[in-house]
Amino acid sequence: MFELFLLLIGLLGLWLGTEIIIKSALTIANYYQLSQVFIGLTILAVGTDLPEMVISINGSIQQLEGVYTSGVIFGNALGSCLSQLGLVLGVAGWFGYLSLTKSEIKQDGSVLIGSVVLLFLTAMDGVVSRTEGVILMLAYLIYYFSLLRREKVNAKIRKSVNGAIGYSLLLLLGGIVIVIVTSGLVVDNALALAERWQVKQSLVAIIIIGPGSSLPELALSVGAIMKKAAGLSVGNLIGSNIFDALMPVGIGAAISPLVVNQKLVYVEVSILFVLSFLVLLFFMCRKGLQKKESAALVAFYLLFIMYKLMGQ
Repeated sequence: MFELFLLLIGLLGLWLGTEIIIKSALTIANYYQLSQVFIGLTILAVGTDLPEMVISINGSIQQLEGVYTSGVIFGNALGSCLSQLGLVLGVAGWFGYLSLTKSEIKQDGSVLIGSVVLLFLTAMDGVVSRTEGVILMLAYLIYYFSLLRREKVNAKIRKSVNGAIGYSLLLLLGGIVIVIVTSGLVVDNALALAERWQVKQSLVAIIIIGPGSSLPELALSVGAIMKKAAGLSVGNLIGSNIFDALMPVGIGAAISPLVVNQKLVYVEVSILFVLSFLVLLFFMCRKGLQKKESAALVAFYLLFIMYKLMGQ
């Protein structure tokens, strides 16, 4: 099973590159005194989701060359979203109390639900066209720039760049290079595994690549809670899900239209919608995520994985 070994090496490389990106981005963000939730929703969300993004770009380029990779691209985005809200948020909730303010639930929670609905609408006919890909990307960019305005970032980044920040910028670029290189390993060997096991690309993407590429979110979320920075944890996971529902599929389709199984859209995206709504319901009704709610999220995710394995 050399392909599985190389896939795991690729995922390890994605994790290492993302860790470098996160640490350097945090150094830059702290220097400019940006808030925890903002860092989580924007810098860390994008940083931890670079694996999904680069996998999507890599896969779409291969698709232009005649290799079908739509199942990997769409399945990876779905698998990441489901594992982040079910597994990662559920596990993180065991390490500490997680909460969101009413305004955060209203603003960011509504965007979370809206991103899943938009993903469903663009893919419901079985094809995500280039135009629909651009629409998904624009939806995320509008949200992102609204966050920048909310945080008043322009007024905070006028500090001069010192030596430490310059070094962090170099590390940031190095981490991006590692992510780009190892993403190729992930895509190539995921395709090889799907062919060897004679299973759908989406299954390999949802149960292996998705959770694997969510390892940075898991490490960051638990680490943030242990350091009494729960805002980073929740913000990162909510922001990551909004990003994953829109950008990987959006940029992938913009490069090469995606042809996806309609059952995958109607069933799995609907499950993601239910899970997203359940998470927000816990935050609204229980004033936060506690151990019982965390256990319910993990159980929901494990039941989904069982359903996928039994259905294959």
